[in-house]
Amino acid sequence: MGQRVVDALTAQLSPHGVTPIEPSDWRLVDEASRTVFDAPELARTVRSVVDVFVPAYAHAALVALLDDRDELRIAATAHRARDRAGVSSAAVGRRLERHDAPFAAAPGHRVEEFPLERDGKDFGLLLLLVPDEGTPRGEALLRTIAARCALALDNARRFERERNVALTFENAALVSEMPAIAGYRFDAMYRAGRLDALVGGDWYDAFPLGDGRVVVSIGDVVGSGLSAAVTMLNVRQTIRGVAQVNPDPAMMLYAADGTLRSQFPDRFVTAFVGVLDPVTQICSYANAGHPPPLLRLADGSLQQPAGHNAPLGLGLQQHIDVHHVTLPVGSLFVLYTDGLTESTKDVFEGEARLEAAVRDVESGAGVARRIHDAVLRGHSRDDVAVLAVSVQHTPPARRWRFDPRWPDVARRVRDQLRAELEDAQICATRMHDAELAFAELLGNALRYAPGTVEMILVRQDANLVLHVLDKGPGFQFSPRLPSDLYSEFGRGLFLISQLVSDFSVERRPGGGSHARILLT
Repeated sequence: MGQRVVDALTAQLSPHGVTPIEPSDWRLVDEASRTVFDAPELARTVRSVVDVFVPAYAHAALVALLDDRDELRIAATAHRARDRAGVSSAAVGRRLERHDAPFAAAPGHRVEEFPLERDGKDFGLLLLLVPDEGTPRGEALLRTIAARCALALDNARRFERERNVALTFENAALVSEMPAIAGYRFDAMYRAGRLDALVGGDWYDAFPLGDGRVVVSIGDVVGSGLSAAVTMLNVRQTIRGVAQVNPDPAMMLYAADGTLRSQFPDRFVTAFVGVLDPVTQICSYANAGHPPPLLRLADGSLQQPAGHNAPLGLGLQQHIDVHHVTLPVGSLFVLYTDGLTESTKDVFEGEARLEAAVRDVESGAGVARRIHDAVLRGHSRDDVAVLAVSVQHTPPARRWRFDPRWPDVARRVRDQLRAELEDAQICATRMHDAELAFAELLGNALRYAPGTVEMILVRQDANLVLHVLDKGPGFQFSPRLPSDLYSEFGRGLFLISQLVSDFSVERRPGGGSHARILLT
């Protein structure tokens, strides 16, 4: 039976007119195959191919592969160290069209050429420099080993392409840089549940807005594999896009839910979205079926912010509530996906481990990874994402608190604001626009929110952001003219929105409004 199998393999692998290899040579073929198939990486495979032939079967070997422009490029060479015999440029010039071949001509040798092909399509060339006195049996052995090498090289090329695609997708899907905000440190980590995967259905995200706020999100697409990763990327990018127009956590989740129902109707997602304002130290957030975050205060106590809605993509016409949590100096805010607490299949044990880890971990660089390692103590079978926000100190800012009903006080604040803008080298036109916007906001506060007003000026990179906080009934602003153009309501705010780079107003938790003016 064994001899019949060998004979059948020999008949299949040996081309017509060539002496088949001897059964004893199959051991050599097997050894060569193990060597070239040892690693999937292309660079290691081409190195293994030339090493298989030199010095055991040839004085020199050269592997050339077709590049993206369908041109042959030398990928690896090898030669015997003692005689440095090799392939001459004349011998390979007609195929490679190169004049810098790595070997000199060697008398008494000939070049054996083996096309590298798969499924009838050439993808490269193997050249061997062998002695002239070769035997038909030796040629058959070389040709059989070369066929195995072609298979290994093609597998490595495919692996390389798939890896490049996966790395490109990973770079697009995972956030490489965390926001740089004075007084805050953002740290994150991600680990795919499958050891052979680079990215899955979990994500974390943190990015700054022009007015100094930071949007954080974390979520989990139910399912695994590439399709879950594609869904994840679409949901995350939907949240990012909406945040640039309306940084309301509920609106971001509504938009993500619409994306799921229209494009991925068979998927559902848990997600947490927060908008952190470093000036007020308040994080507004909405939760769609996701594990609630943990907040460690400076005294070491833990809090779990409340608020929960159904997951996205279920087709429910739900109202998504927005909640607020204060992140004081010295606190640690930890967001995570359920792979962190459910890997042991005992959710209570996982949550207890997480609470212990958050309570004991030191804030700073690598805090997300340390929490992950303390909870899991090994590899999780599910994807895991962790995002941690450490509050170190309040960012530097110029602050005023005054009652705009006193004209002399308001004028003094205006003059001090002007001095700050001049120090920031704001141009005259921008200075005029900023003063007009300041006057409109004070007039609005006098009319609707009598009492103390707080004004804060923050330098954020090359931008200046002016915050005005009142204690009135609170309102939100949409940058469009009122339907009645002669109305006294809304025109001043619309004017502000046209004068500055960005303008937004939102209700403050507990009452009042918070206006933000972006000056560039």
